[in-house]
Amino acid sequence: MANHYCCPCCGQPTYPVAPENALAYICPVCYWENDLFVHTDDEPSDENRQLTLNQARENYREFGISDPRLLENLRR
Repeated sequence: MANHYCCPCCGQPTYPVAPENALAYICPVCYWENDLFVHTDDEPSDENRQLTLNQARENYREFGISDPRLLENLRR
């Protein structure tokens, strides 16, 4: 089995490469789109509708997804 790396948002081992190399990778668990251009967990991400990684982590804990605005697009 290939090595997998943990998503910086949900912590699940879904990344096929280290997050620092996963340009625009979208986690299939929480739907966080990896943004290599933010430098802190409190910096808004252009790839994630201006959410910060810390906000996305809170959303994941509460809703099971990085951005609850995406819930309507999920298949049940």
